[in-house]
Amino acid sequence: MMHQTAEKASLIADQIRDKATRAAHLVRDRTPEPIREKTAQAAAQAWDGAARAGRYAADKSPDPLLEKTGRAVTVARVNRTPLLAAAAVIVALTVVVRRRRGGRR
Repeated sequence: MMHQTAEKASLIADQIRDKATRAAHLVRDRTPEPIREKTAQAAAQAWDGAARAGRYAADKSPDPLLEKTGRAVTVARVNRTPLLAAAAVIVALTVVVRRRRGGRR
């Protein structure tokens, strides 16, 4: 029973990864270059901020919390493509919505 559940979870994860990859390609192909550049800049800034926050948190956190966080990071790295694709879609949609609203929040 556990083996079947693990296989099914793996199959679903593969399907999600494939769909996320296709969605990322679709968004990239249909997004104008200036928006892609802004998205890349925003992602780089977010990555830098997250790295700084992570270093600060690691300095202040107890060991059990660091172990749990390490496991979560491993899961995120394994699923990096769908996570990055989802982030790119969210940023691109945010930019498009803001442009349509004329920059209003």
